Amino acid sequence: MASIGTIFAKAGLKGVDANLLTALRGIVMAIVVTLAALSFGKLTHAGIASLSGKQWMFVILSGLGGALSWIFFYHALAGGPTVTVTVIDKLSIVFTAILAALVLAEGVTLQAVIGLLFVVFGTLLVAIPWATLVGFFK
Repeated sequence: MASIGTIFAKAGLKGVDANLLTALRGIVMAIVVTLAALSFGKLTHAGIASLSGKQWMFVILSGLGGALSWIFFYHALAGGPTVTVTVIDKLSIVFTAILAALVLAEGVTLQAVIGLLFVVFGTLLVAIPWATLVGFFK
C-alpha cells in the first residue's frame, strides 16, 4: 500500500504544492486511522486516559518525526524522480537499525549488518548517476 500511495502522490503532485498535498494526505490518513481504531474498539476515553506522561511525550515525538518525514519526502518527490526519492527514503531502515541499537539497546546480528550494507550499496547504485560512481574509482 505504501508503494501505491507514493505513485498516487507523485501523480497528484503535478501542479499542486507539496505542503498542501501532505496536509490533505494527513487529514485523509487521520480519518481512516481514527475510523479503524473506533471500529476495533481501541479508541476509547479509558484507553487515552491510561497513557502516562512519558507515553504521551513519545506519541507526540513520534508524530512530529512522522510529519517531518512526510514533509521532506513530498518536497523531494515533487522535484525528483520517484525511484530515486523512494530509495533514499528507504535508507531510513539503516538509520532505524543504528538508532535501535544505540537508543533501545537492541542487538543487531551479522546477518542484519550485511543486509543493511546491501541497502546502503543499493541506495548508492540507484541514487548516484553511474558516471559519478565510476568516477569515484578512477
